[in-house]
Amino acid sequence: MSAVVTTPDTTPDHLIDAIARRHTPLPLLPKIAYSAGSFVDAVTNNVMTVFGLFYVTAICGVSGASAGVALSAGLVVDAILDPLIGSISDGWRSRLGRRLPFMMLGLPLSMIAFVMIFSLPKGVPATTLFVTLLLLSVMLRVSVSLFNLPFLALGAELTDDYAERSRVAAWRWGLGMIGGLATVLIGFGLFFKGADGLSQKSAYTPFAMTCAALAIGGALAAMWGTFVLRGRAHPIAVNRPGWLRALLAGLVEIFRNRSFRVLFSSSMLFFVAQGVALSLGLHANTYFWRLSGDGIKVVMLAYFCGLLAGAPLIGVFAHLFDKKRMLLVSLGILIVTQALPASLRLAGLLHMEGMPLVIVLACNAAIGGLGLTAAAIAVSSMLADAADEHEYLFGSRREGLYFAGWAFAGKVATGGGALIAGLVLQFSGFPSGAAANAGAQVALRPETISLLGLCYGPGAALFSIAGVLIMLLYRLDRPTHARILEQLIQQRAV
Repeated sequence: MSAVVTTPDTTPDHLIDAIARRHTPLPLLPKIAYSAGSFVDAVTNNVMTVFGLFYVTAICGVSGASAGVALSAGLVVDAILDPLIGSISDGWRSRLGRRLPFMMLGLPLSMIAFVMIFSLPKGVPATTLFVTLLLLSVMLRVSVSLFNLPFLALGAELTDDYAERSRVAAWRWGLGMIGGLATVLIGFGLFFKGADGLSQKSAYTPFAMTCAALAIGGALAAMWGTFVLRGRAHPIAVNRPGWLRALLAGLVEIFRNRSFRVLFSSSMLFFVAQGVALSLGLHANTYFWRLSGDGIKVVMLAYFCGLLAGAPLIGVFAHLFDKKRMLLVSLGILIVTQALPASLRLAGLLHMEGMPLVIVLACNAAIGGLGLTAAAIAVSSMLADAADEHEYLFGSRREGLYFAGWAFAGKVATGGGALIAGLVLQFSGFPSGAAANAGAQVALRPETISLLGLCYGPGAALFSIAGVLIMLLYRLDRPTHARILEQLIQQRAV
């Protein structure tokens, strides 16, 4: 059950009203509209992660190392700027609130860069292609953050209720997975059909434009929901110093909070694992598992169906479980699904081919998707709780900086995962432009295939295991959070 919140007699009326609003459920329509903003990050990130490295290396002919550097550089530069974006949005004042202006700026810039990445020119020198990809990657990641960080920070402000936060996170995650699932359906159902559909360079630009239209629709809905729900946002309690002082002070503060340090470190390791596995996923499905285009589509659809199905389940049952326990169990499930199939194949214990193999991999992917959903929802909700703990400890709201810090961990780690994946392709002897030159039937050395499977499966899972060990140190549970909220009400009344 949610914590019962009382207010002292000295609390001003306007503060009582604000507290009451944040302890009532969000209206359904604005909540759904707000959550649709997850389309922006989900669509761009899923397309870049699933198709990006394959497109750049196998279609455009960029070497694995160069592609890994260019794609990861965008994430790393963005990650460095994320705390600045979060800090500035935390203290921004405008008639549209402190989050919406950044969302309005980031949306058009991100969509332009996204489409241009999948429209790389032909017949240009390798250096020109690398620099173009590098600049577009930076532009995409930074502009997505301009939209996404204020969007996520607002979610922590809309409600103070322990269980309602998990429901908001579930809606946000679920709609994001609908966006991710839609990219797979759009890609394999419309643009990459047939045995060599992924090898057709001309299909990638209209594919990216269609996905961009989907992301724009979700973003516009979120902007409307953000405007409708703006009265629930926490006020800026004190005048902020200059942006540099605010940023430095905020960074020092958030890393003084044990809960944030645990979430940050654990998430970074987990995102490395995801970055490696997802960046190599299309290569592994094509060359390690030797799946057809239709087989890859089935496996990826199963994965996104698992991601999508997990959201309503977690939203309904989240109030029954402690968030830390839910996170640890879900990560355990995810680790098994990451490591087991490829390990069995490498050990010579998984011999099946064709449709039986597709069914096994699809079931494994769906279970992994369920585990990832539960983990992501738990972490997002735990970050919001940690932001309350931060106000209790330091007297300031830092939702934007908290989610920026988490995004920093995710982007640096995912970029590191993409770089590792690119280096794996480079040093395993994977030929650049393989799909464009010979389609999916290109012959690879057995050692190349084995190294691909090893890094894609059990190698990536090792990072997730390390993240679970760190998460054991997390201490902020439901009773502690309820006591913190009671203390915050009294602090805000002073």
